Amino acid sequence: MDRDVENRDVRREITQHIFANSPTMLALCLTTVGLIKIYAALERITTLMDDFLVLCLAAFLLATIFSYLALRSRVAKRRTVLARIADILFISGLSAATIVAFFVVYTLAG
Repeated sequence: MDRDVENRDVRREITQHIFANSPTMLALCLTTVGLIKIYAALERITTLMDDFLVLCLAAFLLATIFSYLALRSRVAKRRTVLARIADILFISGLSAATIVAFFVVYTLAG
């Protein structure tokens, strides 16, 4: 029984971290999209990086929503499913943002 309580507490803590950090990542992606758009307009180029960042932005938004719903849920099974979805979305957004960062560094830098 103690193991179940411990697992539940760990899941809740992870969900709280996702809820706290996803909006920050969302804002970072939005800022980066704006900067890429400005650079693309000045250099008269087109790029797919901003499109991929919008996908990251959507992943972080959905991660925030699902983590909020998980924190508010009173049903343990539903809370677990929502937390798992938030976790997957957050990791997906981070992974995609990292790939875009590599493209930004190696493509736009020179």
